[in-house]
Amino acid sequence: MNLIPVFILAITTILMMLWAYSSLSKFMDLPRFRRGLRNQAFPKWVGALLFWTLPLTELLLILLLWLPDTRLSGMYLSAILLLIFTIYIGGAVYGFYDRYPCPCGGIFRGMRWNTHLKVNFILTGIAIAGLLLMEFGTN
Repeated sequence: MNLIPVFILAITTILMMLWAYSSLSKFMDLPRFRRGLRNQAFPKWVGALLFWTLPLTELLLILLLWLPDTRLSGMYLSAILLLIFTIYIGGAVYGFYDRYPCPCGGIFRGMRWNTHLKVNFILTGIAIAGLLLMEFGTN
């Protein structure tokens, strides 16, 4: 019995739920999301760019992961985006920034940075596992 398709489906579902929650929490409170972006460690113009780009990219990821023909692309983009987030959060945990940026979405607002980093490591690992299963596990 080949369980790889079941694992791929489970990982795809987890990632789709993550991106749906993340994008909807931003869209449900755009003013708070904008304030959060203004309090980040990157330049203000980056925050202005991310204000629409980030939640729309998260919605695009849901579509990419949903469609079988684009699922692999969705896995790649999910892994890359989660890795970027994890590195950024690691910078906060290890004091690379002159101030602590604020987490901008949903349940992450209430998390300590160390917990946020651990959650992101797990989510990045899940995305990478899905990517590897899709690339090498179905042959």
